[in-house]
Amino acid sequence: MKRPIITLLCAVGMVFSVPASAAPDIRPDAPQRYVVKQGDTLWSIAGKYLYQPWQWSSLWGRNRHEIDNPHRIYPGQVLVLRYTGGQPGLDFEHGSRNADGIPVIKLSPRMRETSGYGIPAVNVQFYRLFMQHPQIISPQETADAPRLIAGPDNRLLYTTGQRVYAYGITEPGRYLTYRINKNITDPDTRKVLGQEAVFSGIVRTLPYTDTALANRSRRAEEKLEDNEYYSRKNALIHLRTQSAQPMMVETAVSEIRQNDYLMKLPEGDSFHMIPHAPNHPVRAKVVSVFDGVGEAGQFQTITLNQGAAHGLDKGMVLSLYKRNRLIRINPENNLLPAPKSRDIAEAVSIPAEEIGLAMIYRTSENLSSAIILESLTGINIGDTAAEPGRDLDNMADFQPSENETVRLPNH
Repeated sequence: MKRPIITLLCAVGMVFSVPASAAPDIRPDAPQRYVVKQGDTLWSIAGKYLYQPWQWSSLWGRNRHEIDNPHRIYPGQVLVLRYTGGQPGLDFEHGSRNADGIPVIKLSPRMRETSGYGIPAVNVQFYRLFMQHPQIISPQETADAPRLIAGPDNRLLYTTGQRVYAYGITEPGRYLTYRINKNITDPDTRKVLGQEAVFSGIVRTLPYTDTALANRSRRAEEKLEDNEYYSRKNALIHLRTQSAQPMMVETAVSEIRQNDYLMKLPEGDSFHMIPHAPNHPVRAKVVSVFDGVGEAGQFQTITLNQGAAHGLDKGMVLSLYKRNRLIRINPENNLLPAPKSRDIAEAVSIPAEEIGLAMIYRTSENLSSAIILESLTGINIGDTAAEPGRDLDNMADFQPSENETVRLPNH
């Protein structure tokens, strides 16, 4: 099996990766015993033991989905590095355990959540990232979404603490407000894969009394939906009517506007994830860089043209590559003479170079949002996202069908 190739990336703390199937290499300075501290992340702890932090789950000698229960990681716990049959593994130091089976070291008295992980995956405020950066929404989700329809004094812009009204709310709770920025299309097929949505804030429903609905006539009950009643425009015209849902603006990240869409805010920690390498080949492209900039760097968000339908999921870590470059062999480039025979190649391909790491934190059917964890250079639209371990791989640009004739351009 190939050893990982370590190059200039070491100088910036980034190591070229090995294929996901390779056994992880333990760092020579890995601690035998480590006490989890406040501010630690799965990524930072894994980096103390591994050159490839996304292979964290392999240290537990079990499938990464089995780490969730009962092995939860909190500040104060002690991790111990042990070898079984020559294979490295992490375990909790033997000692007292609480009712959930979680090993505990006594700390100063404090409240502690006892479900899920006590430390985040990486040192990124995902909630703020989610709110301050556009995300991917399916066109159907937007078509069916509730909307803000009114605010105080006929205003069109709303801010924190103001009462607003929405149409289409079916359940109480907290909602994200958003609007569509642009369509995301596949660079190869030009097919619309989803919509880029910009979030503007959070609103919550307010309890209210709907006497008009409660007092509707028997005729209305027979003909209308459960949430509708007749209102009278004049003596002859009765209108099918629904009551607006009163809401309060909790947070305004940017301008909240009339006609903004609403999305139910997920309950719990929707950003809980375990960094992991893909277990299958991935070939995706960067199709959008958020914030409207030409290239992205560390901790910025990018959009990939593949999603859940392609096996991508939250926490998946992919390497980012500058694709291979094709150099034509002809007198104009002053490098190599033009071929004198049809049996001689007409072009030379420079292999792809690994330039960064990104972790997926949200997926739709055909798109994924990913945050750049490490970067050696700027990440651009059209760059490739693939499984780690393909540095200096001469990746094919396309796979022609059996009946397709490949024609090279003339000199």
